[in-house]
Amino acid sequence: MYEFSRRTPLLLNVTCPSGSVEVFAEERENVEAEVTPMDSSRQDREAADNTSVLLIGDELTIEPPRGSSYLRSSVRLKIKVRIPIDSSAKIDVASAWLKCLGRYRDLNVTTASGEVEAGDVTGSARIRTSSGDTRIGDISGKVTARSSSADISVRTVSGSSTVITSSGKVTIASLGNDLKYKSGSGNLEIGSVSSGVLTGQSSSGDITVGVDRDRSVWLDAKSRTGQIRTDFESSAESQRNAEVVLRLRTASGSIRVHETR
Repeated sequence: MYEFSRRTPLLLNVTCPSGSVEVFAEERENVEAEVTPMDSSRQDREAADNTSVLLIGDELTIEPPRGSSYLRSSVRLKIKVRIPIDSSAKIDVASAWLKCLGRYRDLNVTTASGEVEAGDVTGSARIRTSSGDTRIGDISGKVTARSSSADISVRTVSGSSTVITSSGKVTIASLGNDLKYKSGSGNLEIGSVSSGVLTGQSSSGDITVGVDRDRSVWLDAKSRTGQIRTDFESSAESQRNAEVVLRLRTASGSIRVHETR
């Protein structure tokens, strides 16, 4: 167990080849970090014993020893960290399961196949994942997300954002700003859009969008062979004075736009 006296936010940098990473951003007056082997294998024990845990200035770095044998995905570690609330986190994992609970300033996550669960982010969130599903709470800033086949789910997004996927499903319960979305066969589902410009493009994936019924809307939806269903027509005189602008395109995927209260 490592312990440092620290009550103000910091930047957490974590590298983990495989295993699990748990981070708790909470009201506290110190920092705690623990690195243990996932099992009793010699390789895991050596990697845990030789993992570097350093707090230098405002940056806490947790990194396994450099060298091909330790950075292989066969090394499995359990990393648990407790940091002050509103800290930022940059986490790079291969196939590790990742949980970031609490409230963060900025969150930057790169993962191959590990699942990600995160709390709230008051700044920006950057997510890069291959096949690991991601679930995040409220994001006050912008979101930049890229995935191959992973699903991405966010409760609320308040900043201008970009999401690019190959086949993963993207779900946003509440959107309050611009969003650029592009996918091959992935589906996009937005529970409610209150403002901003939504530009959505998908080849065979479906796009489903709910819009606050009290908002003025400019709707431009086109599909080559897919079905388009909408509860309303454009209510704004032009895109310039519309509160919500929807530019939706699919090749064979369906488009559904409905009102929400």
